[in-house]
Amino acid sequence: MKPELMEKLENPEEASESWEDLFEAALDSFDYENPVRGQILEGEIIQIDEDSVLVDIGAKRDAIVPRKDLDRLDDELRESISRGDQIPVYVMRTAKIGGDLLVSINRGLEQEDWERASEQLDTGEVLRLPIIGQNRGGVVVRFGRLRGFVPNSHIPDLRRNGSGDLLKQQKEEMIGEELVVKVLEVNQKRRRLVLSSRAARRERRLIRLKELHVDSTLTGTVVNLVDFGAFVDLGGVDGLVHISELDWSRVDHPSEVLEVGQELDVKVLDVDVERERISLSRKALLPNPWASITDRYTPGDLVQGEITNVRDFGAFMMLPEGVEGLIHVSEIGIIGPGNPEDVVHPGDKVLARILDIESDRERISLSLSRVSKEEQLAWLETRQDEDGSQAEDSIETPSEELVEDFDAALEAERANRPDAALQPEVQVEEVVAEGMPETDGESEPDTESALDEARDEPEAQVEELVAVDTPETDGSSELDAISASDETKDGAEAALEAAPVEGEPEEELQPNA
Repeated sequence: MKPELMEKLENPEEASESWEDLFEAALDSFDYENPVRGQILEGEIIQIDEDSVLVDIGAKRDAIVPRKDLDRLDDELRESISRGDQIPVYVMRTAKIGGDLLVSINRGLEQEDWERASEQLDTGEVLRLPIIGQNRGGVVVRFGRLRGFVPNSHIPDLRRNGSGDLLKQQKEEMIGEELVVKVLEVNQKRRRLVLSSRAARRERRLIRLKELHVDSTLTGTVVNLVDFGAFVDLGGVDGLVHISELDWSRVDHPSEVLEVGQELDVKVLDVDVERERISLSRKALLPNPWASITDRYTPGDLVQGEITNVRDFGAFMMLPEGVEGLIHVSEIGIIGPGNPEDVVHPGDKVLARILDIESDRERISLSLSRVSKEEQLAWLETRQDEDGSQAEDSIETPSEELVEDFDAALEAERANRPDAALQPEVQVEEVVAEGMPETDGESEPDTESALDEARDEPEAQVEELVAVDTPETDGSSELDAISASDETKDGAEAALEAAPVEGEPEEELQPNA
């Protein structure tokens, strides 16, 4: 301030100007920066009225925040404003245009959000923002006081192979949820803020991949089961437990030991950051049966197991402890040319002898051919006894009514055929004896010699002799046995009549018409 003006202010009664003019001149003497429309300034709240708020922004006059702008603030912020607070404001109208100096708190806070969005675009920071709406192109998220847009193509959870109505329904169900996003574009002039959830997930995945270490133990959640293994969520990144790493015993499908949603402890086997792949193991955290296999078995022991796989070079057998041993093709016991598939099949229960154990290499050599017949028979008898005891528990004893009905039916059959009840076994033997070819009487011919003599006879007669020599064995009923015996007797008598008489020249027998 100039000394002359200072002297007039100190002695206003001696000055020719009025007090108002002196004060205006004093204000003009200070180096104030006039605000410009669109400028963001830091102000201090000096007065709060019902319809407005007075803010000191360092200009010649205080700025006014109108009621309309206050209504745009959320209730929590509006109630928290108090005298002395420092707050950013946006200059909407300057005093030079006429009237009051108007500023906006709402626009001032938005400007801070634009600046923050620009910073996060540069840094690539990953954010978690709430979804507040949706439209045809994507979803709308809240970024401070700004509205950000996430296109459909940048939302990994959307299934875009359905109809438009289904896509709209999916996005409406997402409203209120939080979405992990990353800033892709910031254009304040066009009020354009674009974000991506796909890029954010990839960023988080890379960060998480770098945090993982081989041989570390983690807890995850099973999110998917496929034929070749199980995928486990490790907190923003999925790893694969191959089917061979699920258990020490053979697993045909992961669903045999796991289910979706199950929490699982796994060991990290490998991390490939470039290919974004994580190899995990459940088996590595389970007790290793190979560590104590030599405590339970020694070479020469017999062991029961199940065939799990058959190859050209041999068959694999699963032992009760869950480890697999190899039966080499030379130890299967193939007689003549053939393949292992001709002897054993997956699922067969077999008894094998242990030839060698290499626990450090996790290998067991087995043999089927070195199991003696006596050992096989003893093992089979044991299995039959076990199977029989289990079967007896499930067999139902026939009721007395069923037994009585069966006996009554059998007596009725015997009543209709009185001859059938009289020593059927003796009659069958007599018929068989009559059906045999005549001999010199020195000894009874056996079945083989009878067939040899009839080999040159017509086909019909040979079949009759075979029928005579082979009694019925199905044992369905005594009536069936007698009926078969009568038919056999008729055929035998016809054969004897056609046979040549001893001492007469043999003539060629003609087949029965």
